[in-house]
Amino acid sequence: MTPMRNTGRLAAIVLITALLGACGGLIELPNDGPAPGLYNLTAPETIDAKGTASLLLIEDPTTVNGLDTTLIARRSSPNELQFFGGARWAGRPTVMIQNVMVESFERAGQTVTQARGGAVAPAGFELQVQIRDFQAEYFQGATTPQVKVRLALTLVRLGPIGVAGQHVVEAKVRATSPDIDAIIAAFDQAVHDALAESVQWTTGEIAGAR
Repeated sequence: MTPMRNTGRLAAIVLITALLGACGGLIELPNDGPAPGLYNLTAPETIDAKGTASLLLIEDPTTVNGLDTTLIARRSSPNELQFFGGARWAGRPTVMIQNVMVESFERAGQTVTQARGGAVAPAGFELQVQIRDFQAEYFQGATTPQVKVRLALTLVRLGPIGVAGQHVVEAKVRATSPDIDAIIAAFDQAVHDALAESVQWTTGEIAGAR
């Protein structure tokens, strides 16, 4: 969650503003002072789940339109997608969430591999992840947002191939203030909550399917 300063961010923000002018508004952050830099997500320190001996392949996540960007998403209504001005993620949400998901499974003792990078060892199960929500919500005129993270999980058994289970994980965390640091902290906590449930559900399904 520690911001990484980027000396070229002002030029980058100007460029991004021009490129995204047609697909969503950039909203200035409510705190004063220099614009924040780049932000990362973290994995939960502990996971209340027991890993299995089966190798789990975590596929590259997918997402809905507009969310897979380094800009930090916000909504004032369910139908309007905007972005914060002056703050960005250090990577696309699909990449960040896959990285912290892998770390979360490892902390639970689950052996995992990723599809990214080419060939992988034969796996017993594959986890498909779709990011359906990953934004700060200012519904009904709220000045302090609620962060919503929603993941759709599909667990596939390999050899013979078949769907072992499907599950939707949803986490909501209210930011403690309208400042960007508090909003990022809410994103991080919502991701922690979503990952904890994802690991618990997945390892439970694998254990039951063996």
